[in-house]
Amino acid sequence: MSPHLDQLRQQVQSSFGDSLRSPEWGAPVLMTQALQAVKAQFDSSSVSTDPRSIAKTLLAFRNTRSLTNFIDLKYACFGVSQRVGRDGWSLIEDEALFELLLGSIKDLNEFPRRLRKCYQGLMHSYFNYAILDEEAAAGVGNWLLLRKFLVDHLSVALSVEPQASWLRTLGEHRNLLADNPCDRYAPQLMNGDASELVAASESIGLATSSWVWQEAITSHTQQVCKLKSDKKFREYLDVLLDLLDGKGGVQLSRSIAVDCIALILIRYVKGKDLPEHPHLRDLAVEQIGNPWLKRTAWDAHVKNDEARKMVDGWLKRRLITDFFALLSEDGAADQRRLNYWLRFEPVIEDMWFALGPHAGSTNTSNFRDMRKRMEGRLHYLDGQGSPYNNAFIMKIGSFMVVEFGITGNATFIYNAQDLNLDSMRRHVAIHTLKARNRVARLIHMANWEGNFDAWLLPRIGWSPQIGAAGSSRSVDAYLRPAAEATVPEPRHAPATPRPPPTMVAVNEVIYAHNLKFDDRRSKNGAFWILHDDSNPTVNAKLQRLGFRYKAPRGWWKE
Repeated sequence: MSPHLDQLRQQVQSSFGDSLRSPEWGAPVLMTQALQAVKAQFDSSSVSTDPRSIAKTLLAFRNTRSLTNFIDLKYACFGVSQRVGRDGWSLIEDEALFELLLGSIKDLNEFPRRLRKCYQGLMHSYFNYAILDEEAAAGVGNWLLLRKFLVDHLSVALSVEPQASWLRTLGEHRNLLADNPCDRYAPQLMNGDASELVAASESIGLATSSWVWQEAITSHTQQVCKLKSDKKFREYLDVLLDLLDGKGGVQLSRSIAVDCIALILIRYVKGKDLPEHPHLRDLAVEQIGNPWLKRTAWDAHVKNDEARKMVDGWLKRRLITDFFALLSEDGAADQRRLNYWLRFEPVIEDMWFALGPHAGSTNTSNFRDMRKRMEGRLHYLDGQGSPYNNAFIMKIGSFMVVEFGITGNATFIYNAQDLNLDSMRRHVAIHTLKARNRVARLIHMANWEGNFDAWLLPRIGWSPQIGAAGSSRSVDAYLRPAAEATVPEPRHAPATPRPPPTMVAVNEVIYAHNLKFDDRRSKNGAFWILHDDSNPTVNAKLQRLGFRYKAPRGWWKE
């Protein structure tokens, strides 16, 4: 090796320290690392710019209508979509100044390197402007002019050597500068493959909040909803709902999420059958609102009453199931009461829940999700002995029906005008729900379903259809995913036998003395009267009916 070259190598190494020392001059690993560092510095779509400096330049441009040097011109390009000042002014929404800016950049055609730098700023502004938001209406015209400018000057920017990789990527994805910019990616996204769009986004420097990702998911949604096969549509639905729920890392605007959910609901309700879809139900309620409380929002965004009624039914059945399964005292679902009240879902106009201390404060995910579903109709139950008791209030026809979670409580029925629940008052006293101005007090004893029907159905002028939803489904069918919750309904509703004479007499004693009871016979247990032996009259009546006393629980009979 030439002594002069060797001397130069030693000087370079001494200047850069250990960073260039290697047992082999020109080691591939070091060369690759150096190339990556150079690309990061000079061939990256991201540019380190100070928002405060950009804001200062924009405000000066707004006041003086002039950009005094190239640095100001470059800052203005990067700040086209940035909001500044107390009034949130944006250059892209100012017709006169935006036209003046584009004219200044066109003057750079003789200086392609400078034009490329301004082109980069304009490209970022184009992708970052929230064009899909309602408040962006003022900038739509200038945004379209900006898109045309980027199309017209792309070849000039690409002519600068060495060619920037982010520009090459933009050239390969010219669809992003056209109408329907993201249709290209929809078929891949449907199959869970976002690799092409991710690669383009990383190269160009798109944020996950960019309208590109939102437009891509909109196109994805449209493609899924165009599928004619219900089976295919539902196969692609879960991946799509995860994206709309934010699980794909994309920051969707609320308006886009609502529009996509509306498209899905309208397509779903066109299916031959409508199995409950818990994820779609919860997402629709979260983004649009409770379908019986937020009717205006559903009419404005979904504009399909069949879809609203579908989610309305799903939500009511879910809440009824929550009450009789999740809120049961011992954690075991009250299957009979659940099956009975699920039949009434079509005629339940409204419902409220009053939670006791346990259900109101338990912080597990099941209870948090339940309370979230109950928002707008959630109260807290005061003045009771057990922290595990809860109340479920339904408006059915002209009546308010009150059920309690703990077995042994009767069902109380009021005229609707006699039981008012104030949404502004979060607490309700148990004595309010057991008041004497009731019109009926029905007891869950023996084959009580027939007695309930005999009192309630003629008074509301309605009867459940044979095989109505919920008449024979199990709790598990409602807690499992929708695809598994397709339990065949019976062709004929089972006849409800009359209670035996003995139980009629027991019922009369319970009514006469306002006694609580616990019927455990369906679980191979006994029928319990939850009362002590301090009243001789009650004692004598129960003994004649074959009851025996066991302290401290009360009287029992198998």
